[in-house]
Amino acid sequence: MIAELRIDLGAIVRNVDALAALVAPARVVPVIKSNAYGHGLIEVARALDGRVPRFAVYELDEALALREAKISSPIHVLGPIRASKLGAAHAAGVEITLWDGGSYLEDVADAAHDGGAPFRVHAKIDTGVARLGMRVADAPARLARYAAHPSLELAGVFSHLAAAEELDSTFTREQLDAFATATRGVDPGVERHIAATAAAMLWPETRLEAVRTGIGIYGLWPSPETERTMRDRGFSLKPALEWRTRLVLVHDVPAHTPVGYGCAYHTKRPSRIGVLPIGYAEGLPRNAGEHGHVLIVGQRCRIVGRVCMNMAFVDCTDVSDAAAGSIVTLIGTDGHATIGADELAAATGTIAYETVTRLPAHVPRTYLVAAP
Repeated sequence: MIAELRIDLGAIVRNVDALAALVAPARVVPVIKSNAYGHGLIEVARALDGRVPRFAVYELDEALALREAKISSPIHVLGPIRASKLGAAHAAGVEITLWDGGSYLEDVADAAHDGGAPFRVHAKIDTGVARLGMRVADAPARLARYAAHPSLELAGVFSHLAAAEELDSTFTREQLDAFATATRGVDPGVERHIAATAAAMLWPETRLEAVRTGIGIYGLWPSPETERTMRDRGFSLKPALEWRTRLVLVHDVPAHTPVGYGCAYHTKRPSRIGVLPIGYAEGLPRNAGEHGHVLIVGQRCRIVGRVCMNMAFVDCTDVSDAAAGSIVTLIGTDGHATIGADELAAATGTIAYETVTRLPAHVPRTYLVAAP
């Protein structure tokens, strides 16, 4: 085993159920894009299929892979789809995102006509992220056109919030007001959704008919402020992912000896340096040697030197039992000690979203199956 990711699907089910109870009567739509944030697209979908109203993914290929895996729940593709692929999307029963009022709208209509049924669409409004979506000023007329179009079924209207991790965000209130203005004439049967995990937790007024929960279903928090606030309210999540490898070698290194490329790190004392068989190609950030740690025999050991493409170094001088074959925990619990994805992210100057999402698909994943 070079490395292994252990995914607790039961934890994901528990987190979804906890979030569903928190936001009811709004519905929870799990976001499983980007290989389910590194947790495994197909496996996570199978664990939740039939117990959620639909899944959200980013690209059409993800939706088609789910259909090939016999996932029956509705699927909403959040991102753009090329006109040449609209026929495949329609044939798969996929719900798509639409904000165009011109030629692409006609492409969507043509695909629906060829498929013999209206295309279910979610209209995207840009309320302030300056990313995808129609302008708020254009929304009322365009939404009315979508609703009346014989080849479309307007299933939902949505937007994204930019600063919902903050408890006192004037911009979030401005975005919510803009969304309300844009959707004022929408039929009550059309689902509105603007909240992701942070907003669903911190801003009850954003829950509307549905919330799109990504990071939270995997047991991770959108921000430290969100975690502190929700824990104070008695709400918890269970991390689903653990990441481990084994030491390949432990050797004695004299004091003042360089370790790794660039001689960026020198031992300060006679040391025992352990070699890990993983590096940045396996998902460990190259700069983890600046502040990152791992667990060996329940004790924290610092990552040292520059992380290589396929190897890394740890200082295990104070762990007398460390030896070739010893289990190394990069994310997870060993004994009474825990290192979370958020800690590794902070040590490498990023966020937990990026840390888990960038874990490569080729790293083996073992799944604990959710109870029926």
